[in-house]
Amino acid sequence: MASESEKLKISDFIYGLIVPAIIGLLILAWPTVVAPALMGIDPSYTLNAILVDGFLEAIMIIAIPMLFGLLWNRWAGGVSGFLLGTLYALYWSVQYVTYQLSPTDVSLMGYILSGMLIGYVAGALSKGSFAFIRMVVAGIIAAIVGWCFYVAAGILSPIPGTISTLDPYTIFITLTPRIVYGIIIPIIVKVFTWYGIIPRRMS
Repeated sequence: MASESEKLKISDFIYGLIVPAIIGLLILAWPTVVAPALMGIDPSYTLNAILVDGFLEAIMIIAIPMLFGLLWNRWAGGVSGFLLGTLYALYWSVQYVTYQLSPTDVSLMGYILSGMLIGYVAGALSKGSFAFIRMVVAGIIAAIVGWCFYVAAGILSPIPGTISTLDPYTIFITLTPRIVYGIIIPIIVKVFTWYGIIPRRMS
């Protein structure tokens, strides 16, 4: 006889099969359906840069590393940020080659350092605590630290189109999303803890 923990439940199929499949479909639809639709609305590519490229960047080098840092520990956050930042940098390296730009430009290091530091600092400052205020403070500070290195790499880059000056508008569009994620991710982590969805034991 199978024990209660071994029996398959409807919730197992929902969270183990249906939800991941839906997320996978959304990921496929985002660049293949949403991006062309946005180009039809705004041929200047501004909306695509914000809602497609910007969303991908935010998820890979801000949201996921911060989530792992707060939910697990600083090492998980730092490693996930390093790996995802590297993948995102490789993506842009290929794009640079397409536009006959240097595929080893220093601006690419900004993605790697930013993701790595966001995950590590968030985990180091929260120190395993699920107290909401502490997670928000850790998330916002981590976001600002990551942003500083992202901006520094952009300023050092000779490629046109990267960050050249820190005018108020540039600061607003690059820093604000990171601070917003510094508030949103702790909320998500808090919800995870309510349902016991954590990779480590709560004390």
